[in-house]
Amino acid sequence: MIPSEVDIKKKEKQLQDFLKKLNPDGTSREKDMVGVVRSAIRKSWMRSPTKLAYLTMHTKPDMDDSTRTKWKIQCECCQGWFKLNEVEVDHISGNHTLTKVSDFKDYFQNILMVGFDGLQILCKDGCHAQKSYAEKNGVSFEEAGYFKVTISLEKKKMIQDFIKSKGEKPASNAEKRREQALRLLKEEKENEDI
Repeated sequence: MIPSEVDIKKKEKQLQDFLKKLNPDGTSREKDMVGVVRSAIRKSWMRSPTKLAYLTMHTKPDMDDSTRTKWKIQCECCQGWFKLNEVEVDHISGNHTLTKVSDFKDYFQNILMVGFDGLQILCKDGCHAQKSYAEKNGVSFEEAGYFKVTISLEKKKMIQDFIKSKGEKPASNAEKRREQALRLLKEEKENEDI
C-alpha cells in the first residue's frame, strides 16, 4: 500500500516535532530529557514498595454497612476519613526540582529513596492540593487554603455572590474581586478565632 499525500505530510510534521526537541547535531536538549526522566521517576513512585506499604499500613476496614466501600483511610492533616482513591501518599518534604542533569541524584533520592518517616497520607482534593499550592507559591498552608477557596469561587462563577453575602459590593474587576474575597475569607477566619 502506497502512502497518501496526507500520510507523507503527517510523517513530515512528526519529524519536525521531534527535531524541535533536539540540538542541530541530533543530541537531546537537556531540558527535554530531564522532563522525560522526571516523568519516569514520578511514574516509578506510583509503584514504589515504600509508598504502597505506607498506604496499606494506614488502610482500615470500613465496617459501616451504610457505605459502599470496604476500606477507608484517614488524612493525617485534617483527620477526615476517605476512600482510597481520595487520598495520596505525600512526601512531607516536597517540592523537589529536577530541571537540570545535576539535580538528578537529589531528586531521585528525595522521591524514591524516602522512608516511612518522610511520608504522610493527605486527602487529594483538600489538604494535598493546598500543601502543593503552598509549596509552589511560597505561601503558608493557611494562606494557600484561602487562595484555593477563592480560585474555586472564581471557577464556579460564585465570587460575586460570596462577596455580596458578606455585605460588600463586588469590586470592579476580577483581580480586585479576588483580593476582596481573600480579605473577607481571612477576616472570617479571624472572627472565628476570637
